[in-house]
Amino acid sequence: MGRPIDKWYLGATGGAPATIPVRANNGSGEFEGYIVNQKGSHKFTVSNDANSDQGVCYLVNKVTGLGAGECAIVGQATGENVAIQKITAHKAVGYNGTVYSWAVADDSTESLIILTAL
Repeated sequence: MGRPIDKWYLGATGGAPATIPVRANNGSGEFEGYIVNQKGSHKFTVSNDANSDQGVCYLVNKVTGLGAGECAIVGQATGENVAIQKITAHKAVGYNGTVYSWAVADDSTESLIILTAL
């Protein structure tokens, strides 16, 4: 798995410190939420923002239209959205093949992942 994501970045979105947002479908429908814990570099336990629906999901190259057991982490790199294929403590790899350093930010309306190409 490489270096796991620091627990500081896991948990409910929309607060301080900023955390990693995720879109997921654990079989009961698609939702926006957060990572509860990391099972691998592309496998996570996720929950909706209300913490009423949890499940294990795998990262896929989609932003919407997720199937059961699928999730997406989408970062922003120079104004464009990038679907993340793999994420570790210090690096994220996009499905476009680019390796990025990443940081999270919360602008009081949403949590974001900011990507910088390496």
